[in-house]
Amino acid sequence: MTQKKCPQCSGILECGVDQGTCWCFDIRLDQDALKNIREMYEDCLCKDCLTRFETNVVKQKI
Repeated sequence: MTQKKCPQCSGILECGVDQGTCWCFDIRLDQDALKNIREMYEDCLCKDCLTRFETNVVKQKI
C-alpha cells in the first residue's frame, strides 16, 4: 500500500492500486460522478471524500 494525501481534505489514505487491489474498487460511482472527480482532482481521494460522491449518486436515484 502506498500512502497518499487526499487532495480534497488533506487526510492520509492508503492506496493499493499498484498492488492490483484497493478499497476504492468497491466504491460505486456513476459515469458523471467519475468524470467530475477526474476533472477536479489529479490523484486519489480518501474513503470519506470518495464516499460522499457515492452517497450523492444514491440520493439522486431515489
